[in-house]
Amino acid sequence: MLAMSLQTASLESEFEQALGRAELTTKTARLDENLLRIFRYGEFTSPLYDAMSENPWRIPWMAEVYRRQVFAAAGRPSDSLGIAGQLMGFGTRRTLVGDPLEAIKAQATEPNAMASVLARMQTEKLLREPAPSLQDVPDDVQRAAALVLLTQLRSIEFRRAAFAAIPELDATLQETARSVGVPSEVGAFRAWAERAAKVDMRALGAGGHDLALAAEAAKDLLAGSLTTESFDWHVDTVWGKIRLCGGAATVHEGPHLLILDTGGNDRYINLPANHSGSNWASVVLDMSGHDLYLSDTALLETTVAEWEGRRNGRQYAGPAGALYGYTCLIDVSGNDTYRSHRPGLASARFGFATLLDLAGNDCYEGYGDGLGFANFGAAVLEDMAGDDVYLGFNQVQGVGQTMGCGMLIDRAGNDLYTANDTVIDFPSPQSAEHNVSMAQGAGNGLRADYTHGRSLSGGVGILYDIAGADKYSCGVFGQGVGYWKAVGMLWDQDGRDEYLGQWYAQGASAHFAIGYLDDADGADVYRAPMNMAQGAGHDFGVGMLVDRAGNDLYEAPNLSLGAGNANAIGVFVDMAGSDTYRTKGITLGSAAAAVNGSLRSRALCFGLFLDLGGDDEYPEFATWAKNAHTTVNWVDRRTSPEESQLGVFGDR
Repeated sequence: MLAMSLQTASLESEFEQALGRAELTTKTARLDENLLRIFRYGEFTSPLYDAMSENPWRIPWMAEVYRRQVFAAAGRPSDSLGIAGQLMGFGTRRTLVGDPLEAIKAQATEPNAMASVLARMQTEKLLREPAPSLQDVPDDVQRAAALVLLTQLRSIEFRRAAFAAIPELDATLQETARSVGVPSEVGAFRAWAERAAKVDMRALGAGGHDLALAAEAAKDLLAGSLTTESFDWHVDTVWGKIRLCGGAATVHEGPHLLILDTGGNDRYINLPANHSGSNWASVVLDMSGHDLYLSDTALLETTVAEWEGRRNGRQYAGPAGALYGYTCLIDVSGNDTYRSHRPGLASARFGFATLLDLAGNDCYEGYGDGLGFANFGAAVLEDMAGDDVYLGFNQVQGVGQTMGCGMLIDRAGNDLYTANDTVIDFPSPQSAEHNVSMAQGAGNGLRADYTHGRSLSGGVGILYDIAGADKYSCGVFGQGVGYWKAVGMLWDQDGRDEYLGQWYAQGASAHFAIGYLDDADGADVYRAPMNMAQGAGHDFGVGMLVDRAGNDLYEAPNLSLGAGNANAIGVFVDMAGSDTYRTKGITLGSAAAAVNGSLRSRALCFGLFLDLGGDDEYPEFATWAKNAHTTVNWVDRRTSPEESQLGVFGDR
């Protein structure tokens, strides 16, 4: 991490030096705010987007600051939720002056704490039936359950405050679920936008943070539980069932407020999830076993991609899916399988969701809006160990929609990330033979200038893989990509990695957005056969790829390797190694021309290519691309360089 910090510090000076070749500086080579006022619009913009768009040359430094914070939050998705909130502008710092759960933790360790909690819930008319005796439930399980329940009793107040201005919340939840995103009809959209603006995201985030923190603390209390000890206790509440069990393979289904399962190869059907407005919180802690988390029992026998019913599930929350509420899932051990055709596996809409898996070689299969997805909220999927597989179709694997930050964090192992591009359920306007993936570190907004006119800024999507030789593949839009005033980032810290994306991939952006891919180590392979990839920006956006080490291979299309199009900025940097570049078209530090006589003709369009070491191989057609050579590729040179269209190629 220190070496990366030193590299990033030197990178800004490299930018300054290269820009100087074209009589530009990091202060003048920027998106033209004067003209952006005419072209750019979108409600609910994130502060991270504003900061990165204002000064794109600071993107590597800003990304590294947050990457270090996420790295330090290992095993604490509650901390990552706080980081996500800060990126979106609704962050709270609940642990700034101490542990917000200190008093609750002390209360949970008192004698008969669980019985006292149940008595309180009975008094508040939250129990649907008398609570059974707790005599067979181990003491540490009782303490852990009391801790979570006490936190839920406090978090409900934050949730109530968050939605205080939203009448008939359950009906609103059902309407949101049925719309599968933002409604397209102008009247329905207006009503939706007005409701969304009334949600107090800071209050919602405070409750979500505390509940995630409580689940993590409860996991620590259960660390010494005997997985073979058999018990099964449950009670029904108005918020969902509470079940404490262990020592056997168990099937869990139906609305639950809390499940603590200490052992067995268990099956969870659509849990944890917000099943309704009253089932506003759902927490699952599973301590042992090879477990199954499924959105439908049909997925016992088939994968999501092979199941014909997969298209019918995007309305309601799936496993580890939050909808106007909170979900937390912690699985401590075992090789687990997660399959959801519904938004799940750390998915949040007007909510906060966490999924923490501590061990095992796991498989995560989603369809859409999952594996670290958020829209008006935050979601974190964190896997601590193992060789894992992440599969999905659309808006998966670290995606932020409007006012949402979604993170997928994998800390170890050789992992596979696939956004399905063979079963074409989401044909792309760019190429009907490929899916719109919007995956693997993607920020996604809503473009509505050609419909009802009220476009929405996108959120922040982050995929962070810390170790291992990994493989990434997607269709259109993926691997550190942004669309419509959004930020998408893919950070890979170690290992020999392979990337395959078709169009708008590998550090690319479209329509005022930011796309950033940073690979810190390894001899990597990047392939993008179609268009717009590997450090390419389109339409007042910024696309950037930084590879810090290794002898790398780049197979790139038109508009790539440091290319700007339609007044955007594209930046490519390879910091070390003897690399091979196979490319075509507008590439290797080039830019596209603007339409003469248009407003765009006086806005900067810029591409920057830097290779800072090694003996490199370039294609013959690119006569300007040579080892130990620097040149400025002027496309349309105006009186002022910052109003010109140009590129800079530099090899050292």
